[in-house]
Amino acid sequence: MKTSQRLRQYFLLAVDLVVLFAALFATLWIRRGLGEAVATYGVHVRYFSLIFAVWVFIYYVAGFYDLETDFDEPKFLGKILWTSFLGALLGALYFYLDARAPIGPKTVLALDAFATSILVWIWRSSYARVSRVLNKKRRIAFIGKDPALEELVAELRQRPSHGYESVAFYDDSGSPAPEGGLREFRDAETFVWMARGLDISLVVISDERALSEQTRTALISLMGPEIRFMRLDYFYEYILRKIPIGTISDFWFLENIDLRAKKPYETAKRGADIALAGLGLVVFLPIWILVALAVKLTSRGPAFFTQKRLGKGGNSFRIVKFRTMRIDGNDFAPTGKKDPRITPIGSFLRRTRLDEVPQFYNILRGEMSFIGPRPERPELALDLERHVPYYRQRLLVKPGITGWDQVSGEYHSPSIGDTYKKLQFDLYYIKNLSFVLDVSIVAKTIATVFARSGR
Repeated sequence: MKTSQRLRQYFLLAVDLVVLFAALFATLWIRRGLGEAVATYGVHVRYFSLIFAVWVFIYYVAGFYDLETDFDEPKFLGKILWTSFLGALLGALYFYLDARAPIGPKTVLALDAFATSILVWIWRSSYARVSRVLNKKRRIAFIGKDPALEELVAELRQRPSHGYESVAFYDDSGSPAPEGGLREFRDAETFVWMARGLDISLVVISDERALSEQTRTALISLMGPEIRFMRLDYFYEYILRKIPIGTISDFWFLENIDLRAKKPYETAKRGADIALAGLGLVVFLPIWILVALAVKLTSRGPAFFTQKRLGKGGNSFRIVKFRTMRIDGNDFAPTGKKDPRITPIGSFLRRTRLDEVPQFYNILRGEMSFIGPRPERPELALDLERHVPYYRQRLLVKPGITGWDQVSGEYHSPSIGDTYKKLQFDLYYIKNLSFVLDVSIVAKTIATVFARSGR
């Protein structure tokens, strides 16, 4: 499944690159005629290639390679227009800074952005329409009741772009089917007979250990090239990009989390953390000084805020942040939505995540990474560990400034209910820790900051 998804993303990327270079040639043709377009295309490609690389990264940040996006909706056209404008703006900055470039294509750059917008819209909307016609929805039958099933079925119903249709539910214990109009079956023989008639292509099993002998025999009789079988925890993770904590067992960690295999990447990641944190502190030092002065002058108290947090392996350290809350009458309880203790400058710092910048110091000390689960206060962690299963396992990796949960689009407070949800994203990150996932988190973080929806 992941391989098929990745191939489609690579296909979108490849055609986007073709469109970008085709739009450049079309622009030169319109602007200067066919002969000069052919003669000067090579030198333009040499300089525009870097611009297009940045352009593609902007596409990635904007969600152009999210396969669940409807590429023919007016909302997506708006994304195309602003990404083209941003790409052209950065391109203009590039040519302004590179005085040695033999071309200064101000008009060409503007026309190219316009041509790119039109061509990308045409090709992406065509892709969306053709995909809906050619990609037949895969019909799913669910075996056995599980708390995660309701959420999964609801997600598939609300987002048909996943390409699945929930059709049937079988459980011989009498548990009711999840909401969504699924056909219910209680008898194994009837289910097998109807599964073939309903054109089921995927059977998702909640707990193979709870299956009766009769059910096992019935499912084996369904085996063939037309039907694939999958465990619920795997399918849930694939669709929702998080781990169903209520479904997994202790053995899941032994089977799925191999930190030894990730050691080479973690070593490389540590090197990148040191280089980027050091560079960030030095290059942007004047800005950090101004922010510190703004915090100090707009409310009483120090510019920085420190607090004990838990790091990798349960080791404690003191996190450093720009202060965003008033100190008067502050009981230092966990922050909530629209917390009245947050200062006006603190609200801005939180939305733009500038309050996290002093944590570059924690990164240099090796206590944190740029990307990882957010560190929690020891006293809160101790209480949460008693109520949330597998909470301690989030300490298998270094905490980070941003993480998979922070870019999930949901706000999660330190409450038990929200921590349960947050841990689902944290475990997904730990299991799938990789360069590709980290780049995705960086891109989504940038998009969050630009949308001013950071928390």
